[in-house]
Amino acid sequence: MKVKVKEIPRDGLQINKILKAEELGIVDEDLKVISPLKMQGEVRRAQDAVIADVVVAAKYEFVCARCLEPVVAERKDDFKVYIDIEPKTEVVDLGEEVRQEMLVTIPPIVLCKEDCKGLCPSCGANLNLEKCKCPKDRRS
Repeated sequence: MKVKVKEIPRDGLQINKILKAEELGIVDEDLKVISPLKMQGEVRRAQDAVIADVVVAAKYEFVCARCLEPVVAERKDDFKVYIDIEPKTEVVDLGEEVRQEMLVTIPPIVLCKEDCKGLCPSCGANLNLEKCKCPKDRRS
């Protein structure tokens, strides 16, 4: 999402957009977004920077770290983005900065439920759905 620096009014520019993940350069390999991204906020210009306070809300699909089942979660994240500019800077790309912030805030581990039992390491059974079929001496 590119913003022309000269078009940012003194009292700030309001943002209220609905975007596809691809418009911010987000691909499924990075983060699987399954709804449009709702971006709201304000962009202000300081002497040598553009500052954006942005809230991004969307629905995402993750993979449970224990049982590998899909997990759908809605998230609403607040970002404060600073972009240093030169006097000759005409356009800033807020989309790239927001994309980077979104990728950094991805939780490293997502569980389908707090007490997820995971997979049997021997037979691969999803222990949330079925009992392990391994012989008793191989069960974990």
